[in-house]
Amino acid sequence: MGLSILLVEDEKNLALSLKRFLESKGHEAYVCFDGYQGLDQCLSTNPEVLLLDCRLPGIGGVELLKKAKAHNPDLYSIVFTAFGSIEDAVEVMKLGSFDYIQKPIDLQRLGQLISKIEENIRLKREIDYYRNREQTVLIGSSPAIAQVRESIQKLASVSIDKTPPTVLIMGETGTGKDVVARLLHRNSSRCNKPFIHINCISLPENLVEDELFGHDQGAFTGAKTAKPGLMEAADGGTLFLDEIGDLPYNLQGKLLTAIETKKIRRLGSIKDRKTDPWIIAATNRNLFEKVNQGSFRQDLLYRLNVFSIYLPPLRERKEDIPDLCHHFTKKFSLHYGKTIQGIKEEVIAIFLRYSWPGNIRELAHEIEQAVLWCEGDTIDLKHIRSGIKNDFKENTLEKQLAMDKGVLVEQLLQSSISLKELEAELIQKSLEKTKGNLSQAAKLLGVTRDWLRYRMEKKRQDV
Repeated sequence: MGLSILLVEDEKNLALSLKRFLESKGHEAYVCFDGYQGLDQCLSTNPEVLLLDCRLPGIGGVELLKKAKAHNPDLYSIVFTAFGSIEDAVEVMKLGSFDYIQKPIDLQRLGQLISKIEENIRLKREIDYYRNREQTVLIGSSPAIAQVRESIQKLASVSIDKTPPTVLIMGETGTGKDVVARLLHRNSSRCNKPFIHINCISLPENLVEDELFGHDQGAFTGAKTAKPGLMEAADGGTLFLDEIGDLPYNLQGKLLTAIETKKIRRLGSIKDRKTDPWIIAATNRNLFEKVNQGSFRQDLLYRLNVFSIYLPPLRERKEDIPDLCHHFTKKFSLHYGKTIQGIKEEVIAIFLRYSWPGNIRELAHEIEQAVLWCEGDTIDLKHIRSGIKNDFKENTLEKQLAMDKGVLVEQLLQSSISLKELEAELIQKSLEKTKGNLSQAAKLLGVTRDWLRYRMEKKRQDV
């Protein structure tokens, strides 16, 4: 898979020789020649592996390793020690170094140690993947969710020898587009390769290109080393472009070219690099409208929308709410070490009547808060935010008023009273209730004071 390796060695000829050896094995190797420079580079670039001499000019190798491990406890390190320097070897092993090599360096042994580290990292990623896999589920039995599951299965059947078609997932914020993207990856032939997620709206515009395509050393001020972009990191796996509708317009053409040619060019580079990520994009925007407005490229939209999946808002699939409630109750109960067994039907009844503008994400947050407040074994109405309960009451009152108005109008139509008689009666009752105060009576009727005075004068003339 290739590792990012930082080599800190003051013997320049040895360092450059080791760099060539590591690059011949498919790794990306960067070299520093003194301790301070090595520490700065390590803290700023977060390499996967640190190779360093125990004795360095500036800050010593042991001190450098201490600071590097404090910054990144998962950092793998191999330390070079002078022949017979047992004290140094013991010290670095105590600091959690993966191993040490005595000088002169045996390249075969170094290669074996790097291979072991590579295997350890691969296994850790696989464990992390399966942990995430257990947490990635699509809850619900509504027709809309059944259709999404069918789409996932269709894409899973794509030949393993070919790149699956680009996928565009559409839906409001909080509907679970990221869950669907992870399920697509998990069920594909690329499931053992990286899943890289980038949110196009969370990065400043001047950083998006660097994140996607990477840069070469010296590409701009501060680019002390080369850095691969996420399209390279996702090679053979999946690149999930979340909120693609917010990708800067000037980068959309470059992304389109990268998708179609399966090649990218880092910032500051003149060399194209092959990369083959499966592109899955998601948006809560109407991209067709953005095309008409001139803020999204039509050709990129067509390229992304080869296979589309629509996730409806929660208010359009409320039959899934009970299942989601039980799922989140169990999930957060386990997370916070509680023994909550369920959620009362009256709570679910209120949830079924709520509009959920934040969709599943809002529901999950509501259940999480209820779990935190709950001291017993069942979530009750008292554990639910007052905002949702008040919304329920207001909606119920509004519906009741609307129904009462409907009944009243129906009764009036069936009676013999005329509209003129009804108006006169309403004016009379409002004046009686306000003791003749025209302004208050007008407010009670929902009209202006001048309109009320005009209607009273008109009534006197008619008499």
